[in-house]
Amino acid sequence: MTVRIGSIVIGGTALVAVAAVLGLALGLLYAWVINPVQWTDATPDLLRADYQTDYLKAAIDSYSVNRDVDLAVSRYQSLGAAGPTTLAAIQADPGEVSPAAVEEFAATVTLYPTTPGATPSATAAPPTTSITQYLLPVCGVTLVLGLLLGGVLLIRSRSGRRAPREAERYGLPEPGEDRVPYEVSSPPSRPAGLDRPPLATFRTTYTLGDDLYDDSFSIESATGDFLGECGVGIGDLIGVGEPKKVSAFEVWLFDKNDIQTVTKVLMSRYSHQDDASRNRMAAKGDPILAEPGAVVTLETASLMVEARIVDLTYGGGALPADSFFERITIELRAASKLGVD
Repeated sequence: MTVRIGSIVIGGTALVAVAAVLGLALGLLYAWVINPVQWTDATPDLLRADYQTDYLKAAIDSYSVNRDVDLAVSRYQSLGAAGPTTLAAIQADPGEVSPAAVEEFAATVTLYPTTPGATPSATAAPPTTSITQYLLPVCGVTLVLGLLLGGVLLIRSRSGRRAPREAERYGLPEPGEDRVPYEVSSPPSRPAGLDRPPLATFRTTYTLGDDLYDDSFSIESATGDFLGECGVGIGDLIGVGEPKKVSAFEVWLFDKNDIQTVTKVLMSRYSHQDDASRNRMAAKGDPILAEPGAVVTLETASLMVEARIVDLTYGGGALPADSFFERITIELRAASKLGVD
């Protein structure tokens, strides 16, 4: 078979080659210019190393403001195997990020164990197609079918996404997960209110140099009604100079149904052994020796808060040993004493 174009005669083989080249050119034009593939909702572990660093710095800044432990851990774990190395690089060179915020973030996320091979919580959505402004006649049918298939896949992707992480707030694994949740050890006997699932669980970390440290958290019922507040703040100092050397923390609970705020004071070993310091702190609340794993219970008319010291490190230097805190992490579990929250 031959085709004559003017004085040019094209044989059958050449005609097939020309058609193939033309089809390839049209296909590349459509796939790369008119309707390129667009990836959305990709997981951070697929990012380049410098983008992973920027992502984790943003997660650290976010956690220093919102104090959302679940979100911080989820964002850290979404980096997969690159998470520890990226965090270590930021700790070595925090740049514009506050070193105290970096250490606080690291202390929080590293306390949550992960199962080897676990996948990040975010799921990558399949590539979807966009509606093009110009359609090639020869690709019209293919485009319509592609849009229909993309819509089905998008609906399935959205319906299959994980539910809110309420189960993790209560220390329970989510359906389909084999990750071991963070477990909080219980004291020998717990108040009856804390035997039920807590209304909320908060975690706060102080690091030496955070001279304005004062964390507070709102306690709400399951229906969103405000019930009270709890928090941790600086209670006492030792020595002079900057940064301030914190020797005691106040753990407090406010109940809207009670007339007073309950406070207990967690003291360093040195301050707790000093009669003058202990007597001075007794005016604020019960003085208690701060030790890793220690559990303190605060109770009001309708609320209970269990404060557990997860991690504790003393600072060193010219001051007496075990006199001020280098870092301390406290978990607060709030529960209702009433039969109906």
